[in-house]
Amino acid sequence: MRTILIILILFISIQFGISQPANTNISSGVIFDGEPYLAINPTNNQNIVAAWMGMKYTSGLFRIIIKTRASFDGGNTWSTYTTLPHMGTAYGSADPSMAFDKNGLLYLSYIDYKEAPDSGGIYVARSFDGGLNWDTPSKAFDMYDVINKRPIDRPWLVVDNSNTVNSGTLYITTKPAPWISPPNRNYYKVSSDSGHTWSTIANVDGGTHLVGSLIAAPMATPATTLNGSFCAIYPSYVVSQNPLPAFYLAKSNNKGQSFNYTTVAAMAANTIDTNFKTGYHLTTSPVDSNKMALLMIKSNTTDVDIMALNSINAGQTWSNPVRVNDNTAGNGKAQDMVWCTYNEQGKLIVTWRDRRNASTNGFWNAGYDFYYAVSNDNGLSFSANQKLSSQFIAFDSVIAQNGNDFMCCEYKADTLYSVWGDTRNGKMNIYFAKTIASTNTNVGITLLEGDEPQWNIFPNPSYGDINISVKDELKGKEIILYDINGKKPLSTIIKDNITKINTNGIAKGTYLIRIGSEVKQFIKN
Repeated sequence: MRTILIILILFISIQFGISQPANTNISSGVIFDGEPYLAINPTNNQNIVAAWMGMKYTSGLFRIIIKTRASFDGGNTWSTYTTLPHMGTAYGSADPSMAFDKNGLLYLSYIDYKEAPDSGGIYVARSFDGGLNWDTPSKAFDMYDVINKRPIDRPWLVVDNSNTVNSGTLYITTKPAPWISPPNRNYYKVSSDSGHTWSTIANVDGGTHLVGSLIAAPMATPATTLNGSFCAIYPSYVVSQNPLPAFYLAKSNNKGQSFNYTTVAAMAANTIDTNFKTGYHLTTSPVDSNKMALLMIKSNTTDVDIMALNSINAGQTWSNPVRVNDNTAGNGKAQDMVWCTYNEQGKLIVTWRDRRNASTNGFWNAGYDFYYAVSNDNGLSFSANQKLSSQFIAFDSVIAQNGNDFMCCEYKADTLYSVWGDTRNGKMNIYFAKTIASTNTNVGITLLEGDEPQWNIFPNPSYGDINISVKDELKGKEIILYDINGKKPLSTIIKDNITKINTNGIAKGTYLIRIGSEVKQFIKN
């Protein structure tokens, strides 16, 4: 285990009048960690959960497994990591995606599968305690739901948090496995019982808005709206539908039983080095059902840029693309790996990987940083770009491999929470940043290697008093008891190796006890 030294820092540079970013390695894997995802509890915005793909040595082999960590103080400290189970022998996992419902129930979807012979699927687990523990995963998609297409790649999970009859509905979009040649389509399923059972697999595209036969990976990026609509945007190239490659929006008001389609954009195709991570992301405003934004990667003759399109009429019409990155246009410096989200005030924020400070153009041998920008007008214009990464990261060929395709962010009030993978320490690890967006002020946590002093709770569950046993190194630290809403009904300072806590004054239920960086669950009967 690791000792975690918490250092709350405001890195303010007096000389230049700007702040310096602080990053936290929250994965610290020995080989590879990739494709992180963040979720924040709407009932307690101090409860943040991160999930990612990490390596684990089992049965003589390193296999990828999904790992999660939870924070209950806004990302200042994190629980020890939890792993999601493999659902079959020799399975590997990929592509975590998470969503809280409006009552604080957390869902996580992930791929668990093996090739030759192909088996497995997409599974969904639930956490009732803010990401500390997960129930038994249930299968949402099977490898053979579409016999020849293996529809289990890049699952995105979203939940309807509206106040409509659709509230609580889960949606997952997916596409064929990477080794499946086109023609391909995209797929979705719906669940109305917390992900335990799912609808029959169906296509997102349809009618006169088909993907076509030329796109190998027609990923659909999903979202739900304030008025209970399910939306998904996907690529298409069918000349009879549109002479140009296009993005279409599929929108359903009846839990995916039927869709209306509109054109988001149609533009001439430009050649992009396939090593760049060209994923696109749809996000919808939490305060206005008419507002949504699509962020994508677009190339001209020399650049690969981050472009934003927005709608103010629920997706019926869309703006022209707006360039988000503000480095000099046409200088050959590329941006990729974009993510976006709104805050509660309807401000839009965008994060991405950026090579403007590299000495080399293009992909190969070009080092990189991570940046963000804010829009106060739904993506029509953006603030000056600011750094998220605390140092320039030298190029490593591992970023050309699968598993480094996405970063993720959440935006609450004026605070940006973001996660990404980089190789600054010679390994692909997941880094977390907590940033005051308006001032570019970063709050940081430093993780130091070492042995974490152990402690235990007994009895657990308990009908009355509990005992906390600790090693000498923990004397003087604070014991904090949280309820599942993040409130702190009890706290005390450790004076002896065993501390007795009277719980008669708290209600029955599940609680969390934190000492230092470690969080454990306690049940009061």
